[in-house]
Amino acid sequence: MGSANLKLSRRQVLGIAAGGVVGAVGFRYLTLQLPGGSRVAASAAGAAGAWASPLTTSAGLAAHLLRRATFGCTAAELDAAASMSYPDLVDMVVSQEAEPLPPVAEATNDQAVVRAWYEHMATTRAQFPERMTLFWHGLLTSDYRKAARLPFVLQQNALYRSVGRSDFRTLIKAVTYDPLMIRYLDLEQSTAAAPNENYSRELMELFTLGVGNYSESDVREGARAFSGIRTLLVDSKGQRLQPPKLKGSTPAAYAQALNQLLAQGASFKGVVAPAQHDAGVKTFLGHAGNIDPAQALDIILSQPACAPHIARSALVQFCTPEPSTTLVDSVATQFHNSNYDIKTLMRAIFTNEAFTAPDAYRSLVRGPVEYMVATMRALGRPSLAAMCVQAGAAMDQILYDMPTVAGWPSNQAWVSSGAWLARLNFAAGVVASESSLPDPVAAFHSQLDGVVGADTASVFNASPSDGDRWYALLASPEFQLK
Repeated sequence: MGSANLKLSRRQVLGIAAGGVVGAVGFRYLTLQLPGGSRVAASAAGAAGAWASPLTTSAGLAAHLLRRATFGCTAAELDAAASMSYPDLVDMVVSQEAEPLPPVAEATNDQAVVRAWYEHMATTRAQFPERMTLFWHGLLTSDYRKAARLPFVLQQNALYRSVGRSDFRTLIKAVTYDPLMIRYLDLEQSTAAAPNENYSRELMELFTLGVGNYSESDVREGARAFSGIRTLLVDSKGQRLQPPKLKGSTPAAYAQALNQLLAQGASFKGVVAPAQHDAGVKTFLGHAGNIDPAQALDIILSQPACAPHIARSALVQFCTPEPSTTLVDSVATQFHNSNYDIKTLMRAIFTNEAFTAPDAYRSLVRGPVEYMVATMRALGRPSLAAMCVQAGAAMDQILYDMPTVAGWPSNQAWVSSGAWLARLNFAAGVVASESSLPDPVAAFHSQLDGVVGADTASVFNASPSDGDRWYALLASPEFQLK
């Protein structure tokens, strides 16, 4: 359908979208009038932003889990999930094995990698590993700019997919030696004579412990422990290779030569260069000795603040915007006692009463990437990946382009008039680009649980075409929430 056929105005939809996400009021039941005379019961938002929650039903609880642990589901997937016991469903989700990202022809082109990842998130049968890859990307942050013309974005993306559900010790060690992280936080510039403090500081402040759980002396001593880490190009057997020379070559010729090596199995990895590493005695977080990177990481993981810091970050993303100290401590204890097993962490969150209680329903806001991937999956249109790459900037989320090393905001911080208008523009563009759309009435149930507010029902009822109904659904506050 063409955009001229879209009858609903953005002004009409913008008011209910932004207002509904911040918190709708006025509890009442209504009947949604659908084409063909069918009538579907739906409930509006209740007092203090509460919803008539479907989490007391197996289908409602299954949809709730899949909306948060993945990017959404089809009606058939929801039926299959609802037929399982909830503990079995959680186990099935967290046990999913990742499907590799399909080959990217231009491994050194970060935009090509991002587009491929969007397509993969929209098509993979193993959604949970991709959701965890996105989670770690937002917590253990890096930026594409320092990758220059090297395949570091692709390698880090593959790293988070492969070890992002193993254990945090394995993950944080791999991150420390990850070429993109080495570049991003200046480890490559750190020497015994002049240790760079950036990685040491952000590792403790943002990645593992949190403010107040280390000293400036720990930052300095940690920088010494992590000094001397460098990147090497190696072949498929781990033997060192000489990378192509950029000097005297054109960018295209350099990229072609490097991509040929990568296609043959070459990759970059981080190593400690002994000549650049400070091998002296250090005092770090109460431990003294000739501490190297592996030992420094073990010391960090032994700190009482580490498990709660990771648990809180995961809870905010997957469970509740303001987790209580009791909830954080409960999840952190299970996480720590499992030797930092990430599946145990996520299972503890998904089975906690704070996750399954009726008032957890729609208490989180989908981030822009989640929203766009959910849209592609709802419509069955992975071909929209290129549009997603372009649309992210206006919604304030660009993959591998963080606003700061602290990553992106979360939940209600995504709600602003400009970002919300960008979501409406995206929804309008998606609908206008499609000549054939799935049944919006079926999507009302599979995507919105049949639970909507009065304003959403009114706009849906006023929609004269399937395109308009999809626009109303994709722009609704209910679809922005999880």
